Amino acid sequence: MNSITLDQLIPLLPELLLVLAAIIIMLLPRKAGKAAWVISAATLAAAAVMCAMLWGVEADLLGSAYRIDGFCVFAQVMLLSLGFINIIGSVDFTSGISRAKEYYALLLTAMLGLVLIPGATDYITLTIGFELASIATYTLPMIDPANSKGREASLKYYLMGAFSSALIFYGLSLLYGFTGTLQIRGTAEVIQLVGVHPVLAAAFVLMLAGYGYKMALVPLHMWAADTYSGASSPTTGFISGVTQKGAFIVAMKVVLVTFGIAMPAASAILGLLCVVSMTVGNVLALLQDDVKRMLAYSSVAHAGNILVGITVATGLAMAGAFLHIWAHALMTIGGFFVLRMVAEAKGGTQIKHFRGLAREMPYTSVAFMLILLSYGGIPPLLGFWGKMLMTVAAVGRGGWYTVLALLLVLNSALSLVYYARVIREMYAKPSEVAQAPDMKRGFSWQGLAVWLAVGLLLGLGLFPGQLTDFAITAVNALA
Repeated sequence: MNSITLDQLIPLLPELLLVLAAIIIMLLPRKAGKAAWVISAATLAAAAVMCAMLWGVEADLLGSAYRIDGFCVFAQVMLLSLGFINIIGSVDFTSGISRAKEYYALLLTAMLGLVLIPGATDYITLTIGFELASIATYTLPMIDPANSKGREASLKYYLMGAFSSALIFYGLSLLYGFTGTLQIRGTAEVIQLVGVHPVLAAAFVLMLAGYGYKMALVPLHMWAADTYSGASSPTTGFISGVTQKGAFIVAMKVVLVTFGIAMPAASAILGLLCVVSMTVGNVLALLQDDVKRMLAYSSVAHAGNILVGITVATGLAMAGAFLHIWAHALMTIGGFFVLRMVAEAKGGTQIKHFRGLAREMPYTSVAFMLILLSYGGIPPLLGFWGKMLMTVAAVGRGGWYTVLALLLVLNSALSLVYYARVIREMYAKPSEVAQAPDMKRGFSWQGLAVWLAVGLLLGLGLFPGQLTDFAITAVNALA
């Protein structure tokens, strides 16, 4: 048996650090929530730095089941950065619950699963990482006993997640039975030789359905609005802004490498899912009076937006998908923290609670306005650049991809209607709901998380060239 050498362990230090920190947090006393928060934030920051230092390194580890390359490092740094911002803002939430250390231990466990996904080279490692991230987040919506809707949200999330996992496993069993290997590139080589086959088509549909649930694509989105609106805002921000993005990383590896090579029909199916998800998500968001549910359905639409880049499947399109994953995650994390701040101050997240908010919470209103404008794809915010790259790439491929690009632009314009509605309520209407008299003013950690997200949306949006170069390098490593 080959032993693991020190040279093999060094590239795995970020993953090992996450494991160690999760164990330490679970061993802390019951009331050590603040210590758990400090350990979690420091761990994610250190892990992100360690991953960034691996840029340019290429290494096969764990018997070639895990590979460090540009794609792996870029995705890991992105996910760890998002997790760090979410944890920074969570301390205000966990200070009022009794299960604070469990909350942070679950977040770190989910992050461990997520960072395993980009480096996986076979379906066993990929599935372990994906399921670890999923299982760790199933109980998060009910982490706050005072949230009466949390149990229902957690149950729906769990049931839909278990069903989607069953579909994925069934698809993988067909894929393994037909190709005789669980290596991602090994299955791709077999598919390239065989071409379209009924067994491979069935495996593709089952796996797409399973991962489609995780990505909240229409018609597999039914759980999203109830889970997102029922869970606490920091939990929703993590599920939608971080965990859900792991499914798109899987899609990049599986769909592009395995099925996209020899099954052009897969591209047409993905394109149809893009159009339906963008349109249905935006129409349903347009009908909402609860801003939290509006952002939930908006996430469905943005899942369709991201899938455009995976469908077009060129280097530029995939880089655009990467940028939009990052942008949407930042918008979602920042947006849901804003919703929690508004709910604390005004008693809810209905549209009426946002009327006159610019006079009562001016800095929060500015931050939320920038987040909403980025959601709508307004330059120079980061939310614009991913859509722009995907649109240019789709037009460049020609044919029906040009129609897909047009529909992406039209849906972005449609989304501006409901985003502008919230901005109008904040700035052009008088308040109808009084602010809580004992609402604390001044510094808050969730406010810091909001402005970290906004700062990255604006900063990366003003200087997108370097980030785009990194994204293209990462995609080239996958090809």
